[in-house]
Order: sequence, then C-alpha cells, then structure tokens
Amino acid sequence: MDLHEAKERIAIALVESIFRRAGYGIRQFAGEPVPRVAPEDFTPTFYVAAAGAHPPEREFPIGVAYRPFLEPYIALENQRRQSSVFILARRQWPGLQLVLVTDHPEGGRSCFQALAGGERGTELKTVDLVHMPELAILPRDAADNEDLLLRIYALLSPDRPRRTLARV
Repeated sequence: MDLHEAKERIAIALVESIFRRAGYGIRQFAGEPVPRVAPEDFTPTFYVAAAGAHPPEREFPIGVAYRPFLEPYIALENQRRQSSVFILARRQWPGLQLVLVTDHPEGGRSCFQALAGGERGTELKTVDLVHMPELAILPRDAADNEDLLLRIYALLSPDRPRRTLARV
C-alpha cells in the first residue's frame, strides 16, 4: 500500500466517523457492479441515511477521496467541464455527495470539503462540509476529526523527524 492509498483509507474512516456522530446510519458500498465512467473513476464509498429514515429512498451515496491539494485538482476538473469525473459520477448516482479530504487546505478552510456546483454549466467548487446545511454536520464533529486526521497524517509523513532513543 502506498502513502496516498493509506491517507485515502484514513480519510474514508474519518468521514464515516463524522457522519456517524451526526446521527447517520452507514451502509458500505460493496458488491454492486460499478461501470467505469472514466479512467480515474469516482464511485460512492458508502451510503448514509438519517437515523430512523424510512423508506430507504432517503438513503444517499457519499463518495470520499483524498487529494493533497484541492485547488489545482478542482481547476483541472473545471477544465474538463461535462467530462469531469465528478459530473459523470453524479449522472451515474443521483444524489451523490462528494467529500474531498486534504491535509493542505487553503487558509481558514477545513480538511473536509464537499463538492458543490457543476450543474448546468456552473463551475465546481468546494464548501467546508459543515457549511452544507442539508447534511447537518456539527462543526465540533468535523473539528475533532480534523485534528485526528492531521495528527495521523503527520505520523505518516516521510520527511517527519525521527525520534531516537537516548543511549544510557
């Protein structure tokens, strides 16, 4: 497993934690046939449903991806316009909410950002996950997981100074 994949798995676990703390039930996206819509396909990671939500139509898919730097990545996706992997994924899974996780957010931004826009020619942009009122994520839940994310990612950093044991 490479470092990027490890960070992505950690990102997924922490986003699941955020949704659980917000009272959502989680169902894994597994065993379903997934048609590839692009070379770097973006598919749902799990489904969420508000606690006690019935019927199951109130369930919606969440896609999670780790990207070290979001701004250049979103700029590239905006250049692709209607061929963006995000636009194609939303066509495949209506209601898909996309969460991008980064360890290098712009100043004042969260490590957990939702993708917004892309409808009818509007540009894609990111919004801090807690600023998506339809998701009802509490700022404290995101902040706790953000602190944990940054600590874990710092431990994985290859340029992190190594602690040496003092010799007696």
